[in-house]
Amino acid sequence: MVASWLSGHKGHMPDELWVRRAADWTPEVSAQGWARVLDDQTSGGAPRDVLLVAEEPAAWLVGLVYGRPADDDPALTAEVSALYVDATRRRQGVGAALLQVAALELRQLGFSTVRLEVLSANLPARAFYEQLGGREIGHGTFDEDGYPLDVTIYQWAISHLAT
Repeated sequence: MVASWLSGHKGHMPDELWVRRAADWTPEVSAQGWARVLDDQTSGGAPRDVLLVAEEPAAWLVGLVYGRPADDDPALTAEVSALYVDATRRRQGVGAALLQVAALELRQLGFSTVRLEVLSANLPARAFYEQLGGREIGHGTFDEDGYPLDVTIYQWAISHLAT
């Protein structure tokens, strides 16, 4: 995930912020965060969270998606807070498949809508979400270590994604 995030966001934020993130956010730090997510799921603390991974036959992780109840509408809206695909596997359908399978799982958990935020400067990701039928519903700002970054918010009816 770290390598995917870094390659996917290069040039989409101030260089000094990207360099700081590259230095501070190591695979070990990321693994600790994901261990907490998995602990929450296995202990029953996050019963409506969905974490899925895509693997190559040799058990090499090539992508992941993480969805959970949205803070402002936890009954009906799921928020995808992570969708990452290894840079060597982009544009091969991995991200679309992960998002679609996650939508199926989220629908079974009672959600009817899924949304996500993407850096507005990340034009390739925005084109990807629009190609999947994501509807732009707004804009906001994400604070990354004191840097306000513009985000675009996309939303889908889960029935549209879970086909």
